[in-house]
Amino acid sequence: MDKWLSHPTSLKILSLVMGILLWAVVHFDSDSPPNTVASLTETQDIAAVKIKVVGLDDRKYALRLLEPTTVKLRVTGSRSDLLSASPDDYKVTVDVTGIAEGRTTLPVKVSLPNGIDYVRVEPQSVNVVLEQMLTKEYEVSIKTDGLPGKGYKTGTPIVKPNNRVHVTLPEDRMDSVSFVGARVSVEGEEETVTEKKVKLLVLDKNGKEMTDAIINPSVVEVEIPITKPFKKLPLQIGFTGKLPKGLAIASFEPGVEQVTVYGPQDVLDKYDFYDGINIDLSKLTQSGTIELDIKPEEGIATVDPATVTITYRIVNAESKLLSQLPVTIIGLSDGLKAKLTSPADGTVDLPVEGAANVLTGVSVKDVQLIADLSGLGPGNHVVPIDIHLPRFVAHSADIPLSITVEITDATAVSAPGESEPVEGTPSTETEGGSPTNGFPADPGGTNSTDEPSPEAGAGNEAGSHSSGSGAGG
Repeated sequence: MDKWLSHPTSLKILSLVMGILLWAVVHFDSDSPPNTVASLTETQDIAAVKIKVVGLDDRKYALRLLEPTTVKLRVTGSRSDLLSASPDDYKVTVDVTGIAEGRTTLPVKVSLPNGIDYVRVEPQSVNVVLEQMLTKEYEVSIKTDGLPGKGYKTGTPIVKPNNRVHVTLPEDRMDSVSFVGARVSVEGEEETVTEKKVKLLVLDKNGKEMTDAIINPSVVEVEIPITKPFKKLPLQIGFTGKLPKGLAIASFEPGVEQVTVYGPQDVLDKYDFYDGINIDLSKLTQSGTIELDIKPEEGIATVDPATVTITYRIVNAESKLLSQLPVTIIGLSDGLKAKLTSPADGTVDLPVEGAANVLTGVSVKDVQLIADLSGLGPGNHVVPIDIHLPRFVAHSADIPLSITVEITDATAVSAPGESEPVEGTPSTETEGGSPTNGFPADPGGTNSTDEPSPEAGAGNEAGSHSSGSGAGG
């Protein structure tokens, strides 16, 4: 036996067996099934693992300090487990559930991937400072960006369901709030912006968003009126046709005297009155009311009101003679002289008809007779007379009015024995360029007349302007 043990080969074999036994003892894993040998383990340091705060009621408290914000971990595990774990698999948290306002030191909790254990964490606790939150009510402000369509205007934004919201912030930050609301684009809009949902934000006094602010509600519905420029205009009602023979309008009362028209400003500037409706008098046979649509003219968007109700009274027509009405001459060319030869006294008589109450208020000053000599040269001419009468008063004669005028060259030398008009008698001559020489002046322009109000009375013709070609008188 001693001889065998002393043999070099025997010693080598014995040493190998002992070495194997020692290795097996060191690497034996008691948790593994029998006869299983644990794999080799390694130690690893993980720096700057971020700490996450849990259990914070952000409606009551704000986290003002977390110190430190990261920890260092030392962990062990198999090489394969350590290599397969990502940095995000290492979780370190601090629970502030039930912690009151102020400074507190709290332990951290470590959560590791499967198969990995931690040896230690540095530091094991952190300092936490909580500050109480403050909630305050603010009015929502809606700002608009851009310009609406041409000629349109932006109205005051409307916030739904209401324009009040609650903002929650740390108490020391609440005084920094300068704006709570949103911005909405109205670029090119021509219709009211409706049901526009916007997310609200809070800005501080420097115009920077306060991202830690809690807004309730955080989303509101906004309506932004896009209004059209408007202008109030007198309502001018036009007439066509004639009343049946023997009838006249005694009163004519529209429900509104003026309307409001909406549209681009450059279009509105062209209007001094609005005459978007007409009445056919031939269809009126008895007193009553009529409702008419006021339709938008070209370029006008809308008219308010959209309809007008008119009350009118129809009576039997009566006649009246207006005597010695002067005739106004216009349009005589320079260098020519005109002389009224018929009627010789330069005035005409005009029979008119209308309602009795209207005719009572009509006098010479309410009537204008105009003879236009434009384009006429020397010689004798029969010129029709344009008659301007108050509304609802008509020329009752069947023969149109006219005058006879002799036009001569004003530069020609007068023949011997030709006398000038006798002073004190009505003049029947006028010279070109001076429409008032020889005839009464036009008191209100060649196309105007003093017109009584519709309530004063009415006649039986649609307009107050007519012309004739027969003998006057």
